[in-house]
Amino acid sequence: GGAGGVACLLANTAIWGGLGANMVLPIGGADMPVVVSLLNAFSGIATSAMGFMLSNNLLTITGALVASSGTLLSDIMCKGINRSMANVLLGGFGVEGGQAAGGGAVPTGSVTEVSSMGFVGMLLTAKRVVIVPGYGLAVARCQTRLAEIVEILRSHGVTVHFAIHPVAGRLPGHMNVLLAEADVPYDIVKEMEDIKPELKSYDVAIVVGANDIVNPATQDDMSSPIYGMPAIEVWDCKTCVVLKRSMATGYSGVDNPLFYKENVRMLFGDAKHSLDTVHHLLEENQDRISGRGAEASPEHHQAQASFQQEDFPAAEKVVGVIRERRPGEQRVSISPSVVPVLRRMGFSVLLEAGAGMQAGFSDDDYTRHGGVSVAESSHEVLHQADVVLKVNEPLLDEVQVMKSTQTMVGFWNMYNTGELMEALGQSQASFVNLALVPRISRAQKLDALTSMANIAGYKAVLDAFNRLPRFSRSSVTACGAVPPARVFVIGAGVAGLSAIATAHSLGAKVFANDVREAAKEQVESLGAEFIPVDAVGIAGEGAGGYATEMGADFKVKQLATYARVIPDMDIVVTTAMIPNQAAPELIPEAVVATMKRGSVIVDLAAQTGGNCYLTQADKTLVSPSGVTVIGETNYASSMAAQASELIGNNFAALLDTLGGGTKFGGEHWEDAVIRPATVAHCGAITWPPPPPPQPAADPAGAAAAAVTAAATATASPQPPPLAAAAGQPPEEVSELIKWLQDHQHEIALGLGAAVVLGLGLGADIPEEELTHLGYFVLSLLIGHFTVAGVTPALHTPLISVTNAISGIIVVGGMLQLNGPLLSARVGCALAAVFLSSINIVGGFAVTQRMLEMFREDAKR
Repeated sequence: GGAGGVACLLANTAIWGGLGANMVLPIGGADMPVVVSLLNAFSGIATSAMGFMLSNNLLTITGALVASSGTLLSDIMCKGINRSMANVLLGGFGVEGGQAAGGGAVPTGSVTEVSSMGFVGMLLTAKRVVIVPGYGLAVARCQTRLAEIVEILRSHGVTVHFAIHPVAGRLPGHMNVLLAEADVPYDIVKEMEDIKPELKSYDVAIVVGANDIVNPATQDDMSSPIYGMPAIEVWDCKTCVVLKRSMATGYSGVDNPLFYKENVRMLFGDAKHSLDTVHHLLEENQDRISGRGAEASPEHHQAQASFQQEDFPAAEKVVGVIRERRPGEQRVSISPSVVPVLRRMGFSVLLEAGAGMQAGFSDDDYTRHGGVSVAESSHEVLHQADVVLKVNEPLLDEVQVMKSTQTMVGFWNMYNTGELMEALGQSQASFVNLALVPRISRAQKLDALTSMANIAGYKAVLDAFNRLPRFSRSSVTACGAVPPARVFVIGAGVAGLSAIATAHSLGAKVFANDVREAAKEQVESLGAEFIPVDAVGIAGEGAGGYATEMGADFKVKQLATYARVIPDMDIVVTTAMIPNQAAPELIPEAVVATMKRGSVIVDLAAQTGGNCYLTQADKTLVSPSGVTVIGETNYASSMAAQASELIGNNFAALLDTLGGGTKFGGEHWEDAVIRPATVAHCGAITWPPPPPPQPAADPAGAAAAAVTAAATATASPQPPPLAAAAGQPPEEVSELIKWLQDHQHEIALGLGAAVVLGLGLGADIPEEELTHLGYFVLSLLIGHFTVAGVTPALHTPLISVTNAISGIIVVGGMLQLNGPLLSARVGCALAAVFLSSINIVGGFAVTQRMLEMFREDAKR
């Protein structure tokens, strides 16, 4: 009967509640974040179960989203403490009260204490400080005082960062929320993996309320229960100060050897009281903070501390940087910011005096990073450096002095370079052209063509409007309306797209054309109108995404299209180039004559002959009809500092691919990125590279091919390959294997979902239930991929919002609101609606409050 059913329901609730408490209560305190997230996932499963029972898609979908997000967060936290979910749920090593649990080596040595004044003395001389907060920060409620100390240090030029462990606190992202509440700038809060490589560069590390997450036993004591758990290696800093009440252990019950290290100082006492004292002393002595001073800006101190305190490996190779001698060239091959990058690879730098002056970099800007010597002349650099970097092509006199042990890396177009190629073939040195790097995913960091073309497109539009005698944008005045200028961009590569974006941002009406069909969508996405050539079914895309040379029929129709469009334009920017070939002529003299007086043509293909008949390289002409034709070939040089930063990063990436200073050359010459870019190696011209290997032929065909190859080799010998590449898998296969390794969890989820769907299709399940099952599985996948992209700093708001979403179970309660008001069914439904409503409103309110705390320093 009804009474019996109610009694059974209540008994069932009590039994399962007791089991839940029995399962959760024995779990150690350090594991509570995992349990909180997992319980949130259980509530999602319960919501989905109600959706199945009530045939309600909304409940099924929402419950699955909450369940997948909670499970994923639990898995992330388990990885953060290097433990499995089963290990956490079955008890683990957590203890309460700070008593040692046993296991692991007993720390030896002595503990060194420090007073508050001694701690302040360290801060006064520090240039870089890192702070590691733990759960003790939340217990002491001292995050606001800590934020005030950070503000004092930063105002005097000291670099301060927070290092956040993924499982610090009682919830994922707990520390991030506490710091955001204290108005700590979001951009100085770093995740553990991001800050780990930089820890050695910090003068002082401050540990506030953390224990297990800074325990060296996680790294070097295989007998410790927490061995293998990721930790923030604060012991690598110059000095570490630990704020702690006593020598008690953390929640793992494991002693911490960190406290006994020579560079560690213990500041015992309540964290809030200790930080109050430190703040007071720091305010009184802030004029003594070494980050402050008229002799240098805070930026100088930050840069100097960042690199001088870092322990670089011993240099095994020398990188030479010489002054560019091409007329009008202001760029330099590397900027000062690239120096520490090269030093980390095992390079030192030999700089020709004044090499960076034209780009705005003094010799001191380079030398203050250390590892940089200044030579009096380029001759000295060319004789002593192992690798010489140039922004342009090698000059003939430079090639003649290069030795067989040296490598020169430059950036130049291979069109019309016969004399240079002859000289390179006579040299025993190696020459690499950054412009020949293939356009594959691995080589994106080396793509100097893209970085320089981006600048060229931007500057071309600015230069054109500077010479155009009218507004770029539309304007309405009392004198009448002025229409926007009309800009036509030919070629939608990197330079073309940059020109389109710049012209559109200036308010012009932009039109564009490209022979590649795929370019239409890119052009329209930037706000321009795509003008197709009046030819159907012709695609002009070549290898690597570059344009390819078109047939005669297409060229006739292409020129006719341009002749029709160009007379209405105020500015024409041409970027049509074919790699290492002459640029196609697209604007005849007769078409220029049809343009309005004052119009401007900017020909970015001037270096290889130009797209306009009147173009002359590095000259600006005015046609008889009053049209200005600009043939600038080096717009990147007009933004020398920015361009040098970009191309310097490209050079550094190439040197890294070549093995860095420690493993330079060798088998790296056969790398799929380096081989196509190598022009000459060991006295042999190696460009263009050989075609990729063909599939194996039948034995008879192979024998015939061998005879033919032998005859060909006798008639015209070819240079040998740089290194043996046998046994290496194709690059596409390597990329596929890497992708499978990086996404193994997602693939496993997908396969699991496929199995579930297959079983559902094979079993005798009603159609409506099968639909619910499909919704459930798809929602699990969507929830997983959505949550996986959330930054760890926002995991606490994420738990809050998913908890609020789980309140959608209110729908189930509403559906049961029928029958007598005093019945058990209606009573339970009313309770469900009431509690779920509180959950929804409160959850979203708390989430919004937490999100408002996260803001960058610029917004404060």
